Amino acid sequence: MMRLDRGLALAALAAGALAASAPAARAQEPGTTPTKVPDRVRVVVNAAFWPSGPSYSDSQTFPEYAEQTTIHTSYDAGSAFGPDVAVQVSVYRGLGLLVGYSHSSRDVAGTVNVSRPHPLYLNQPRTATADTSGYKLIEGAVYVDVAYARPAGRLEWAVFAGVALFQVKADLLNKPTYTDVYPYDELVIASTPSATAKDSPAGFNVGGRLDYRFGSSKRFGAGVQVLYTTASVKMKGTPESTEATFDAGGFSVGAGVRVYL
Repeated sequence: MMRLDRGLALAALAAGALAASAPAARAQEPGTTPTKVPDRVRVVVNAAFWPSGPSYSDSQTFPEYAEQTTIHTSYDAGSAFGPDVAVQVSVYRGLGLLVGYSHSSRDVAGTVNVSRPHPLYLNQPRTATADTSGYKLIEGAVYVDVAYARPAGRLEWAVFAGVALFQVKADLLNKPTYTDVYPYDELVIASTPSATAKDSPAGFNVGGRLDYRFGSSKRFGAGVQVLYTTASVKMKGTPESTEATFDAGGFSVGAGVRVYL
C-alpha cells in the first residue's frame, strides 16, 4: 500500500495547504461589521456499500506426461462494505478540491476445471472440478477531484469528478494438488492454493453528495453519497497463467457524518 499511502499523504498536504491559504475572515474596513466567511473545509466520513463485484477468469497450460495440462479458473467477487473518507476545500464560490480514500474487501467464489493427461496412456485426459475457498479481492483507491458545492438552507449538495489511483490485491489460483491413486483413471483435486497478485492502475471517478447540517452552529451534519470509480486491472497468479482482467471499483452508495471547518 506504499504507493497509495504516499499519494494520499501528498494529496492531503495539498488540501491542507489550500485550506491554510484560505483567509479566516475577509478584510474589513474600520467601523464596518465583520462579514462571516462561508465554511471552506468539509470533512466527509462515510460507511460505503458496493452491491456487486467483478467477475474474471484465467487459465494455465503446461506440459505433463508428454501432453498438456489445462486449468481454467473462474472467479466471482461479491458485495463489500468499507470506509470512504474525504476532505473538500472550497477555493472560489463553491468550486474547490476534494481528496478522498476508499477501501473494500470482498469474498471471492471460484471454480476450477482441470484437464490432465493420464500418466500411463496417451490421449486419455482426466478431468476434475473443484471450488476455491478463502479467496479475497482487496481494493484501495485515492481519488483527487474537482468539486462544486452549493448550500440551500440546511441542505447542501455537491458534485465531484477526477482521477482515481488504485491498489488492488487479488487471490488467484496457484498450482492445484491432486490425489492420484493407481490405476490413475480418476483425477481428484486435493487443494486449490492461492497466489496473491497485485496491480496499481489509474482510472477515474465521479460522484455526488446530499448533506444536512445540524444545530445552530451548523458545524456538524450527516449525508448520503453516490460514487462511481473504475480502472482496468491486469494480473497473473503464476508465470504460466493468462492475465485475469477486470474493472476495479464500481458503483457504491454511502452515508455518514460531516464536519464543517
